[in-house]
Amino acid sequence: MFTREKDKRETEEWEIWLNSGVLVPVFQPILSSESTGVFGYEVLGRLKTEEGLVSLGPFFLAIDEARGSKIDFYRTSELFRIKKKVDREIRYQALKKFKEEAPPETKLFINVSPHLMFDTLQSFPSKLPYTIRAVRELGIDPTRIVIEITEERFEHNLEVLKPILNLYRAEGFSIAVDDAGSEASNLDRIGLYHPEIIKVDLQMLRRSTFSRNFKEILLNLSRLGESLGSSLLFEGIETNDELYNSLNYGARYIQGYYFAQPDTEFAKKFGFRKAMSAALDYFHSRKNEEMEKEINWEIKWKEKLSRVTLGFDNHDGVWEWDSEDLSEISKDRDFFRMYITNPFGFQLSPNYFRDSKKGMIADYSFLGKNWSWRPYFFEHIHKSRTSRDSWAISPIYHDISENVMLRTFSRDFGDNLILFIDIVLSR
Repeated sequence: MFTREKDKRETEEWEIWLNSGVLVPVFQPILSSESTGVFGYEVLGRLKTEEGLVSLGPFFLAIDEARGSKIDFYRTSELFRIKKKVDREIRYQALKKFKEEAPPETKLFINVSPHLMFDTLQSFPSKLPYTIRAVRELGIDPTRIVIEITEERFEHNLEVLKPILNLYRAEGFSIAVDDAGSEASNLDRIGLYHPEIIKVDLQMLRRSTFSRNFKEILLNLSRLGESLGSSLLFEGIETNDELYNSLNYGARYIQGYYFAQPDTEFAKKFGFRKAMSAALDYFHSRKNEEMEKEINWEIKWKEKLSRVTLGFDNHDGVWEWDSEDLSEISKDRDFFRMYITNPFGFQLSPNYFRDSKKGMIADYSFLGKNWSWRPYFFEHIHKSRTSRDSWAISPIYHDISENVMLRTFSRDFGDNLILFIDIVLSR
């Protein structure tokens, strides 16, 4: 159990450690995929000692771990008092240096924890948030400042912070949400804060290399950012593959050791243009290769399906397949199933699927089921009305029941009928 005695003892230990050096800010550049120059700099705290610069990360994390389950910890703890003092000193130094030395038209990203914002609420609105007061005092254009809300456990309803966020925005600041997709963060932060920038958790990016699930989450996060008008920032980039994947998922901004470590001085605005241009060339080349492969796959299957004379006949309202014309397709190991629906999505045929030994098999248990809820159903309706191409093709999706990745080809078939053919993506 966390006690005030333990709090006092740990506070004294941290104060001794902090007094062994000097607090200094460091700045890690954030690059723009558009300009290939530096978009901004994230402020990080360091303790300058005889041994060199030491990260303040363990200090801030220790405070969070010490809290345990005590809800009022951040309002009563001595550790929290020290944290606030250290945080403000780093922030002020960073803002002052930014005004005096940063390249023009760059931005400064300042980390602010939800608990520090909540603490500000206790004296709000009679007392403005510290960063607003410091920016006003130093005469910095607030549109050059990005408030980055850090990811941490927060016991209160996130709604309580909106007055502070609204004030930052009214002042001209931008808002970023940190570590989207990490274990403790929720999408409701994005929905509530409507940030201009979403920083993506690097662990999710790394997991996406091995897991289709994380690929889909990142793709949807990219779509979410696009629909909200939020830009994605991928941080912690260290390798070519990580850089490629971040661009592939829509990274407007990139940050990481791949380009530069945090430094006490501001990196030159176009100091990484050569490396960034080379990275974009690699991305374009690799992406074009993947796209060419996908296009060839689509053409191959369209040609296969165009050669098929479909032998469906109506037998008392049920459309059954009476032809051998699909024998070539049914033998292809990537052929998965086919069926017919009406324009309302109700299935009018059995499911025809491939069996490696028996060939084409009909499963009548799906008759009458409705598939209009599937996203690709209305995509087909839309494409069939706007394109001359006879086949519409769905995006890649996961069939949970069979645990396979599929794409669905669809086309109008006769009057008020739609044919769907599912193809497995080759592994």
